Amino acid sequence: MATFEPESFGRYYLVDKIAVGGMAEVFKAKSFSTGGFEKLLVIKRILENLSTNEEFVDMFIDEAKISVELQHPNIVQIYDFGQLGENYFIAMECVEGKDVKGILRKLAERRKLLPPEFAVYIAHEMAKGLDFAHKKTNLKGEDLGIIHRDISPSNILISYTGEVKVADFGIAKAQISLYNTKDGVLKGKFEYMSPEQASGGDVSPKSDIFASGIIMHEMLTGRRLFKTDSEIKTLEKVKAVDIPTPSQVNPMVPARLDEIVMKALSQDPADRYEDARALQQALFEYMYPSTPDITRESLKHFMAELFSDEIATELDSLDENSKIAQAMYESEPEIDLDEDWQAGRSVGTQTLVQGNKAPVLIIILAMALLLVGAIGVVTWQLTKDPVKEIVETQVAPTHATLQVKVEPTGTAAVFTVDGVKVGEGDTLLLTELEPNASSVFRVEAEGFEVYEETMELVAGERIRQRVQLVAIEADVEVIPSTNEPRVTDTPRETEPPKETTEQDSDVGTARFTSTPPGAQVYVEGSMIGRTPTTFRRGTAGQQLSIEFKLNGYSSAAFDITYPEDGDSQTYKRTLKEKAATPGKVSVNVKTGWAEVWIDGTKIDTTPLFGHQLSPGSHTIRVTNPQTGLDETQTVKITSGETKLINF
Repeated sequence: MATFEPESFGRYYLVDKIAVGGMAEVFKAKSFSTGGFEKLLVIKRILENLSTNEEFVDMFIDEAKISVELQHPNIVQIYDFGQLGENYFIAMECVEGKDVKGILRKLAERRKLLPPEFAVYIAHEMAKGLDFAHKKTNLKGEDLGIIHRDISPSNILISYTGEVKVADFGIAKAQISLYNTKDGVLKGKFEYMSPEQASGGDVSPKSDIFASGIIMHEMLTGRRLFKTDSEIKTLEKVKAVDIPTPSQVNPMVPARLDEIVMKALSQDPADRYEDARALQQALFEYMYPSTPDITRESLKHFMAELFSDEIATELDSLDENSKIAQAMYESEPEIDLDEDWQAGRSVGTQTLVQGNKAPVLIIILAMALLLVGAIGVVTWQLTKDPVKEIVETQVAPTHATLQVKVEPTGTAAVFTVDGVKVGEGDTLLLTELEPNASSVFRVEAEGFEVYEETMELVAGERIRQRVQLVAIEADVEVIPSTNEPRVTDTPRETEPPKETTEQDSDVGTARFTSTPPGAQVYVEGSMIGRTPTTFRRGTAGQQLSIEFKLNGYSSAAFDITYPEDGDSQTYKRTLKEKAATPGKVSVNVKTGWAEVWIDGTKIDTTPLFGHQLSPGSHTIRVTNPQTGLDETQTVKITSGETKLINF
C-alpha cells in the first residue's frame, strides 16, 4: 500500500489501509476519549459505489448480525455497525498479525514448511471457534444454524502473540440472515468448498470441517490442494476428493496426523468428524504431552522471527499515524451527532449503530449518567492514595520448571529430586527448581519398578517429561500336575542361595545370566528376578519361553527345555544395546535472523525447527555478520525430546 494519510471517519480515525477487495475496504483505526483513552480497531466499510446495492448491503448487515452473536476468543469480535453518509461500516477487533495465507506465502519464499506442531495448534484453535459458532443459540435456546461457508487461509488470522481467530462471516448461513443465497448460486472460494457445496447441495457444519481439512493439508504440505487452471476443473477435483495424504507430499508428517486430516476430508459428510468439537479433541490428543498454551508461546517466537521486518515497519507506521490522528482528535471540537451520523439499529442481542438520531430523552439520560459517573470519579480521586511510580525491570530467569505426567493415569506416585520429596500423585509441576547440572529425578509407586533419570536443570528452561511406569508382575509357579500358573508371594529380586538338601538335589535347575548383568528375567511372561538368577520350579522336559529385558537394550527371547531332575543348565545371552533415539532442537532469534552452527558445522538459518541431534551436550552458535550477532549456548539433548533455544 502507498503511504496512507490519516483521516477522520465519524467518531473514528483511520490510521492505515490494510486491504481493498471487490466489496469492501479495510482500515486500521483509532478511537479516542478523555483521560488519554485510546483503542486500536479495524473498520471495514462497503465501497461507496456498492452502498446502493441492496444485495451487498443485506449481506453486510448479515455479517454484523451474525458476528455480534459470537463472543469467543477464537472469533474476531464485532464492536460497532453503522452508516456514515453513503458508507455502511463494521468496527471490529484488530488482530495484529497475519492470516494463514500470508504465513504460508512467506514460508514459501524461504523454501520452508510450517512446523507440524504449529499447523496442529492453528487447526485446534480454529476448530474451537467453529464449534462455538455452529452450536450458538439465541436467548430462548433456539439454534441459530450458523455455518461459515468461507473457511479459507485468508480468513484464519494468527496474531503476533500466537492467538488464532476465525474472521469474515460475510457469506455465513444462519437463521437470522436477511439475504438468502439464490438456487444454483455457489457462495465461497471454490478451492475451499466441500464436495456437497461444490455440487450446489445443502451445506452443514461438516462443510466447514471439510474446509478445515483442506487448510490443515495445505499447512502441512505447503501446496494448494485443489488449485487448477480453471474454476470448472477445481470444482470437479473437489467433488472427486481424489487427493494424496499429507505424508505423501511431506514425509515428515506422522501417520496419526494423516488419519486426522483425511477423516476431515472424507467425501461423505457422514464419514467426517461428528462436529468441530470432535476434530478439536483429536488434535488435542495428538498434541499431548504438549499443550495449546505451550505451543502458542513457541508460535509467538516463530511469528516474531518470520515477520521481524514487517512488524518493525507496521509499528513505526502505526505510531506515526496514531500521533497525527490524536492531534486531529485534540484539535477538533466536541463531536456532535450531525446529520451524517446515524445510530440506534438493533442487529442481535447487542445494539449496533445505524438508523435515526437518538431521541432527545435518551441523550438527556445519557448526559445524566455521565454526570453521576463524573462525580464518582472525582470522589475516588480525592480519597485514593497518591500515585506511586512503577518501575519495570527485566530480570533474567533464575529457576527451572519441571512438568511430569505419569502413566498409568491415577497412579499414586511419589516424586523426589536429589532425594527430596517434591510431590505425589500422577502429575507434577515444579516452577522453582534450582539450576543443577546433574539432578537425580526419581518416581516410585507401589507395584511398579522405580523410574530414575539424571537431568540437567537450566535456568529459564521448561522440561516436560512423560513417565511410563512398568508394572512388577507377581511370580508364577508352574505346578507339574496341572501345568497351570499359580501366583505366589515370592520376592521380586533373586533369592539368596539356599542350602542344598537331599530333596532339592533331585530337582532340575535352570540358571540365567546375561551380558551386561541385571536384566529382568521373564519365564512364561512372569518376572522371576534379575540376571544372574536361578529357577528351580519347572518340570523335567517342560518347554518354557524365556525373555531378558534391560533398559537401553533390545530384549532377548528364547525357548528352553527344562533340565532333567538332578541336572543343571546355564542359559546365557548377550544383549544388544539399542541405538539412542535422537532428540530435536529448534533455534530462534527473537529479532532478525541468523546462521545456525551446531558443534562447529553450519546447519541452516533461523528459524530452525525440529533438527535431529544425538542425546548429549551440543554447542549452538548463531551469527549474523550484518548485525554483529555472535552468541553461543550449550544445550543438553534428551532422547525423544525437543529443546527450544532462543537468542
